Amino acid sequence: MSLIESSRLLEERVRKAIALINKLRADNSELTERLQLVNNHNEELQELLNKTSADTAVIEAAISSALESLDSLDLDDLGDFGTLDSGELAEAENFTLDGTGEDLDTFEDKDF
Repeated sequence: MSLIESSRLLEERVRKAIALINKLRADNSELTERLQLVNNHNEELQELLNKTSADTAVIEAAISSALESLDSLDLDDLGDFGTLDSGELAEAENFTLDGTGEDLDTFEDKDF
């Protein structure tokens, strides 16, 4: 192999190395941008999780307070108060003031 051929071969290898380095730099830049996007997204998700956790704690406290209030009313001895059997439910569903079974007129369409 002559000196000229060796120089051309070396020059070609240098060009390939430069192209590969440029491609690797572009890939590295793209991956750095994508990593930054993922990190930003993770921060947003963490903030949302923290807010949700705080909201859940407030809801749990409200439910606990409501249950304590209900417990303090001592409603255990009411028996069947307020419960209707299926016949009573049907009768209530069909109830009208004039006994016709028709729905009552509402005042929605009336001008006063």
